[in-house]
Amino acid sequence: MTSRAMMVMLPALLLGCAAPAPDPPPSTVRTVAVLPPGNRTGDGLLVSGTSFLEKYAFNTDPMTVGDVLAANLRMQLARRGFAVVRPDVVQEATQGRGVGSPDAAVEIARHGHLTEPMLVVTIDRWEPNGGTHPDYVIVALEAWIVDPGTAAVLWHAHRRASPIATPGSVTLAAGYEIAAGKAAQELVGSWGADGTQYTAPPR
Repeated sequence: MTSRAMMVMLPALLLGCAAPAPDPPPSTVRTVAVLPPGNRTGDGLLVSGTSFLEKYAFNTDPMTVGDVLAANLRMQLARRGFAVVRPDVVQEATQGRGVGSPDAAVEIARHGHLTEPMLVVTIDRWEPNGGTHPDYVIVALEAWIVDPGTAAVLWHAHRRASPIATPGSVTLAAGYEIAAGKAAQELVGSWGADGTQYTAPPR
């Protein structure tokens, strides 16, 4: 098989291999403030609010991959028994700005009066495989749980760049939303409020 053929087949092969779930944080972490994810890609990663109708007819605020990722993380954590700091409280503390490092999170917590452990996520890579109907998005993330009082990193995970399948994506935005939901589930998939392995209920 030629190297060109291998390059074409590699993403398809990787799509069948789910990234392993990171270990959960310490059992003492029971409440989490999900901060707006930082974006290191150089792309705005807009999901909605960019068309003429959205901006001028419907007055739709722009929504990014970071917004969708944060919303999915809050949902996944709540499903796993964690208390989640209200989004409006986090919004007021961060002014909606993405937070890209533990140090930046601690600084924001001090000025914004956040007292609960903070989930900090950075988007290092976010690349669809092209076109308006992506089959997958290559995603790389780094994440931390940070104690705002001591500035200690309580948990750290790194999702190395690999594709996330986005079946049935009729638009690029839909593909982004699917990938963000799956990425959030990967990050916290092993978390449980008691620090044990989470097992999804039977369907």
